Amino acid sequence: MGQILNYISYKIVNLFILMQKRSMIHKIKKYPNIDKSVILGLNVELIGPELAFIIGKRTYINDAILSTGIESTITIGKNCAIGYRVSIKAVTHNIKNPCPDENGNVASFEKDIVIGDYCWIGDNVFIREGVTLGKNVVVGANTVVTKSFPNNVIIAGVPAKIISGMNA
Repeated sequence: MGQILNYISYKIVNLFILMQKRSMIHKIKKYPNIDKSVILGLNVELIGPELAFIIGKRTYINDAILSTGIESTITIGKNCAIGYRVSIKAVTHNIKNPCPDENGNVASFEKDIVIGDYCWIGDNVFIREGVTLGKNVVVGANTVVTKSFPNNVIIAGVPAKIISGMNA
């Protein structure tokens, strides 16, 4: 009896994995600027126009919210690793008027975000509008990135600062 239950459990898990892969492939097909080799975790949310997300080959995103407006883009290079509970937002509320007006419209501020190739972004990171990260940047867990950084650095903190350089 135990072997039968193990076999059924194995089949159910494999079916679940297959459904996850198909769901991810279906999600990526809607976005023409996301390479087919990209891996998106089940809870990844892409909020904004489909053309506004540009993601390079072999990048994976575990669990994140990427948000753009109608005039901004998020570009993530190739071979990037993005952790859990990451927030990358190219659009935010207007600081002078963050609430909806009488018509329900919210004033917003947008600026592109660019993340270079071979970046590693740890868990619980927030990257705000207008930030550019160079190639080979490591962002430590729980970091708030409010400004741009050059190639080959390790950044961490609130707000982020360079804590180490890396050999190119």
